[in-house]
Amino acid sequence: MTIHDERDPSRFGSGAEGRLELARVRELLRRYVPEPPAKVADIGGGPGVHAKGLRADGYDVRMLNPVARQVEDEEFDAAFLSGLMHSLVHAADRRAALREAIRVTKYGGFVAAVAVNRTAAPRAHAAYHTVAQLRSELTGAGLRAVSIHGLTVAGGWLSPMVDDHYQGLALPDSPHEPDPLQTALECSRLADLHPELVQSSSLLFGIGQRD
Repeated sequence: MTIHDERDPSRFGSGAEGRLELARVRELLRRYVPEPPAKVADIGGGPGVHAKGLRADGYDVRMLNPVARQVEDEEFDAAFLSGLMHSLVHAADRRAALREAIRVTKYGGFVAAVAVNRTAAPRAHAAYHTVAQLRSELTGAGLRAVSIHGLTVAGGWLSPMVDDHYQGLALPDSPHEPDPLQTALECSRLADLHPELVQSSSLLFGIGQRD
């Protein structure tokens, strides 16, 4: 398997755009994954930014290679693929990564993956998904009750403007000033109430349950 990882770790810094993705992933995973200290496999997690956040929430997180059989079957309560669906160009490689995630997850546990919406600006050597395509790949891998969430939605449009406005300065952290991250989060959560907005999200969060 060849991994073309174009995710920029620097975007998970103090800016609103990176913080928005991190916060949304954590809150959506907490909606499905058992309470801490549940065991979570972070498969192909790159610089480990999501793993760090989950550990801060009290989860027992282990980072795994997407294809190497590093652990026994059904060792984890949940598995998460944060960048592989975008980074793995070939569908066969994505299926292999999903199979590995399912293998290490207990029966009844959840497997989640982030994908980049086809409406996002395309790059070479990357994979993009529609909502239907992401659902099809997760279902085809053997997951049931698959749900697709909009990870960023309107907040994804707002956060780059916030970053441009502050131009690398720390975001406000004062009760006297509105928190741009919370504003972006509230905008992104709109798709949880109005599923028709999921199509507008630049990042898609798919999750399903292992039979």
